[in-house]
Amino acid sequence: MIQNLLFLIFGTVTGTITGLIPGIHPNTIIPISIVLFPYFGSSNYFSFLIGLLISHYFLNYITSAFIGVPDDESAVAAVPMHNLTILGRGYEAVVLAGFGAFFGIIFSILIFMIISTINIDFYSFYSNLKPFIPYILILFMVISIIFSKSRVWTTLIILFSGILGIIVFYKNPSFDYSLTVIFTGMFGIPLLFENLNKKELGSQFISFPEIKFSYLKSAIFGTFGGFLRIFIPATGGAQMNYFLSKLIKEENLENFIISQGSITLSNELFSILAIMMIGTGRSGVSEAIKSLKIEYVTSELFANVTIATGLSFLILTVVSKYFLQNINKFDYGQISKVLIVFCTILMIILSFKTYMVYHIVIYLVSISIGILCVKKRVNLSNMMGVLIFPTILYFLKI
Repeated sequence: MIQNLLFLIFGTVTGTITGLIPGIHPNTIIPISIVLFPYFGSSNYFSFLIGLLISHYFLNYITSAFIGVPDDESAVAAVPMHNLTILGRGYEAVVLAGFGAFFGIIFSILIFMIISTINIDFYSFYSNLKPFIPYILILFMVISIIFSKSRVWTTLIILFSGILGIIVFYKNPSFDYSLTVIFTGMFGIPLLFENLNKKELGSQFISFPEIKFSYLKSAIFGTFGGFLRIFIPATGGAQMNYFLSKLIKEENLENFIISQGSITLSNELFSILAIMMIGTGRSGVSEAIKSLKIEYVTSELFANVTIATGLSFLILTVVSKYFLQNINKFDYGQISKVLIVFCTILMIILSFKTYMVYHIVIYLVSISIGILCVKKRVNLSNMMGVLIFPTILYFLKI
């Protein structure tokens, strides 16, 4: 166990670094890390993967909140977190997301322990749910349009992003980094453009937020969303975030951020548990565990996840505080310019050997849709049509 702990800590440190680099996703790192598998051994590599996964998503809240460049799983939460940062509450934003993630892990473990004692046929449940999924997705989009402030532009943004999604994910072969290219273009670059004229982030109040009972309710709701994710193939945590954004009032930024932190981490844990529950994984890490035939028991998984969550939350509070105390020493607009160039170069590198021109075009189209969404003040969550449209077609078998 002590040896496993060392590899867990190594994974946590690695995830801390990748989480702070815009445009990097665990699915980008995992194929590279597989070369370590023969040297680490099955058990140690498993601990390394868990540490990397958990810490990456915790630390990614910093780039989402302070700079506005999210990971694809935290894209919908990026705007509320960035809005709090502009109000001088950036530290509160990342700590709330961290609380949500922490509670999401705890509640996920409790939910799994409860359902494991109940004889539930999940295969039958999924079979009964499957025919209704496309209509549920359509209903969410209709609700989004009805309650939007600009129905015309909301409809157009949903259609534009949906058409792009159909072309990339349904009509043509997609790759592990295709989603990273699209989400960086849609959610990251447009917000960086908005920051170009800012000289500094502004004064920040660094203090722990007061924990409210409503935060626990939001975390439970988010955890339930993460659980539902395992029954919906061809969808990701970002889509579940989209659904929650329509069910939770976004005016309450604190509760919204808590729920997003919860669903992101519970989503990842349930994705691994899906191997055991329905025989298939729902994430890059779970697929790596399955393909490498890594055997584990739930007690080992929960021990690794709990330790990694505690370490990651501690690192998040320290690094975010240091970040906020020093960021105003630099020109915020120049930081945005550097990140725009960096993200663009990274997208080119990721697709260099596989349809580079194709992915550059996708990247530019995604940026265009994102800029239009920002300029017309349409909720950025409506760009999740890029995933919802191809998912609807998948289930309808069109």
